[in-house]
Formats: sequence, C-alpha cells, structure tokens
Amino acid sequence: MIYVVLAVSIAAMAGIAIWAYRNVAPDADRLPMQWSVRGEINWRAPRLIAVAVTPLLMLTLIVVIFIFSRDDHAERNMALLWISFLGPALHALHMALVARTAENEE
Repeated sequence: MIYVVLAVSIAAMAGIAIWAYRNVAPDADRLPMQWSVRGEINWRAPRLIAVAVTPLLMLTLIVVIFIFSRDDHAERNMALLWISFLGPALHALHMALVARTAENEE
C-alpha cells in the first residue's frame, strides 16, 4: 500500500514540476529559489533546476529512508507516508511562491 502512495506522490510532484515549467514565468531563464525574511530574493536557479530540485530532494530522502530503516518496517512506512504527503505539498508551495514572485516582478 505504501508503494502506491509513494508512486502517486512522485507522480504528483512530477505533474506540478511539468505544469510549473510550462506556465510559471515562461519567459524567465532563472526562477527564485530562496527568499529573505523581508521577502527579497536571495538567489535564483536556472529554470529546469528550480522546478526539479524539490522532487529530486524528496526522491533522495525516500532512498535514504529505505537504506537506513531496513530493520523496522513500520517506522520506515510511517516515514515514507509522511514524505509522500509533505513532498507534493512543499513542492506546490514553492511553485506558488515562485509564481507569485514572477507576477509581482512583471
């Protein structure tokens, strides 16, 4: 069951990334990646990296969880369940912030 949830989560993050790559600031070469407390952009990344970094980080975290929690399957499944819900939510939040920043800059 957890593998189905993980697959849906990864598919959701891929869908968000594809949508964001096509629709969020299509003319911009670089997209914001980090903001200061005052709302100023600290740094930007190339477009493909900006939309792909969150899904890649979540996939890396999933692999790390699989590697380091071989003994306790219940603990591993709970960690993967949390990741499967938090991953798409955080990716959607990041893309929403990028889209809002891109709209304000126009």
